[in-house]
Amino acid sequence: MRTSSLAGLIFANSDDKLKKLTANRSMASVPFGARYRIVDFALSNLVNAGVTSVGIITKENYRSLMDHVGNGISWDLDRKNGGVYFIPPYYKRGVKRFSGTVSAIAGSTEYIEKCGADYIVLYDSHVIANIDLSAAFKQHKETGADITVVYRNGILPEKSTEKMILGLEDNRVKEITFSEESKETSFGIGVSIIGKDLLLKLVSEADEDGLTSFAREVIAEKISELKIYGFEHSEYVAVMDNTATYYEESMALLQSDVRKQLFNKKRPIFTKVRDGMPTRYGISASVKNCLIGDDCVIEGTVKNSILFRGARIGKGAVVENCILMQEAVIADGATLCNVIADKNVFVDENIVLKGTKEKLCFIDKNQTL
Repeated sequence: MRTSSLAGLIFANSDDKLKKLTANRSMASVPFGARYRIVDFALSNLVNAGVTSVGIITKENYRSLMDHVGNGISWDLDRKNGGVYFIPPYYKRGVKRFSGTVSAIAGSTEYIEKCGADYIVLYDSHVIANIDLSAAFKQHKETGADITVVYRNGILPEKSTEKMILGLEDNRVKEITFSEESKETSFGIGVSIIGKDLLLKLVSEADEDGLTSFAREVIAEKISELKIYGFEHSEYVAVMDNTATYYEESMALLQSDVRKQLFNKKRPIFTKVRDGMPTRYGISASVKNCLIGDDCVIEGTVKNSILFRGARIGKGAVVENCILMQEAVIADGATLCNVIADKNVFVDENIVLKGTKEKLCFIDKNQTL
């Protein structure tokens, strides 16, 4: 396909459902998988499909996102034509902040009109998957669809927020409802393809009518007028609805089959490169079933855990079933179990922190205990 035929539009905040993790950052910049940010998966999926222009709709707490993405060089998006565009959280002459997906897209009209693409991929930032968007776009054109919704067959998580439920007949979407009931179903994962002109038309009309949700109040309400198809993503997908989901899906990466599906060599996941040393292990270190980033120093015991770049585990320290983000320091003799520690955390010697899988212990960014 022409590289200019498809462009991406990423919603950086996606209502920031992770609460503590998004207190100082956007959903898109939440760390995941020892060295990535959630936005890496959206950007990589788009670039792997030949996309050369991506707009990122910001709302709040987006400084770390801008720092991470930069000019897009890590995703080959540092281009004279195309590239990465950060779209400010204002619309209607830069006065009013957007309050939903309709006004968010309306505020992106200039980017959509000038990106040079005929089709737009709308991408919620709380989605983690390795999606073959080339195949989805091929199906979109072959079926003559107005909108193609990427979906997954499966059971909605018990703590899931409201999802778009698709009623399908021969892959044609005949019904759209919304539910958070835990059941076997076909549900949209927050990624869809739509023609540029149709998107601008629908958003303009919806904005004039004061509508808020593009999925609920526009797509679902026009099901009989539009030709909507589903594209099934049958491999691993995580939709981050809350902190519990974040923890569960992070721990799922300790399973080899999940890693193989998410980190497909044919469609690599790119991230910002940090030039750090390899992780070093002390003589008394014991590590089992972990995912560990570079530049860590481990002298204690680490089990069933995820350590981001630059983490330090002291002598005699025990870390089990934990997620420790960048530059976390666990001093000698400390014990952590079922803990999520944000960036630059320091836990002093012999401190004991134990949560449960139902009630995790969370340490805020830059906190010292």
